[in-house]
Amino acid sequence: MLSCVLKNDRYEIKLPALTFGAADFQRHDNDEEYFKFLDRYVELGGWCIDTARVYCDWLEDGHNASEGVIGRWIKSRNCRDKVVIATKGGHPEMGSKQARLSRDELTKDLNESLECLQTDYIDIYFLHRDDVTVPVEEIMPVLNDFYQSGKIHFIGVSNWTTARIEAANKFAAENSMEPIRVSQINYSLAHASAETLGDDTLVCMDTKEYSWYRRNNFPVMAFSPQAKGFFAKLAKGDAANNLPEGQYATTANLAKLAKVKQITKKTGMTPAVVPLGYLNSQPFFVSSVFAVTKMWQLEEDMCAQDLIYDEKTLAFMENKI
Repeated sequence: MLSCVLKNDRYEIKLPALTFGAADFQRHDNDEEYFKFLDRYVELGGWCIDTARVYCDWLEDGHNASEGVIGRWIKSRNCRDKVVIATKGGHPEMGSKQARLSRDELTKDLNESLECLQTDYIDIYFLHRDDVTVPVEEIMPVLNDFYQSGKIHFIGVSNWTTARIEAANKFAAENSMEPIRVSQINYSLAHASAETLGDDTLVCMDTKEYSWYRRNNFPVMAFSPQAKGFFAKLAKGDAANNLPEGQYATTANLAKLAKVKQITKKTGMTPAVVPLGYLNSQPFFVSSVFAVTKMWQLEEDMCAQDLIYDEKTLAFMENKI
């Protein structure tokens, strides 16, 4: 599988092109089924699992569900040293946009994640949301202390603009602190924006962000890499206005869908897999955080782990030729 090495003064890990996203691990009584997904992902060559403290707090009995499954699976399989675990903290409480980036709040989230995941360290710890009114000078010392303690091995941020990442890393460099080394962002062949997705706390890939990632060769973990099924479902003939994925159904994205259908017909790759290959082919490393609810979806998606397209095909997908 395509991969990228993250390295600092203390630790080194590899990120795969395909990361298993565990936001759909929503039940406390379904370990047998969830373990099958994780086992199969590893069997097929994967080794990075992405979760978050806030998953699945939107459900009545969802608190701790996602991290809890992963923790029990790690213990059951005795595989902590064989997998990379990424989790996230600092998300606002459900129904609120109030920042939770104080030392006390982040410490609480991290310690609860460690307990739930049944581990004494997190490979990559992400801040789940940003609040630009909180100076990076307040945030980075907290994350650096987590790193120095050994509780986290790498610092990441989710839904941060590149301007904030650059400011944070400038401060870290000036103060001999561990910098941010990876970013999670909404990124897919189907373009989206915080406005079209209806959530102004999200940051989506656009021309400005892309230029920075490319210029700095900065690794990305892309969430919603398949645009919530936009390509897979609409390629089957489902009506865009009848799907949540309708938020992606712009003129430009529908034109990209037509291109994906042509590539599918020519190569035999499915409409779900082609967008993953697109992200594999970027000039900076991208790990696609994909989620599934059925085993055949997992096996289908893992076909993309070494898929790369040439520049002409990428331009074709992007409606440039």
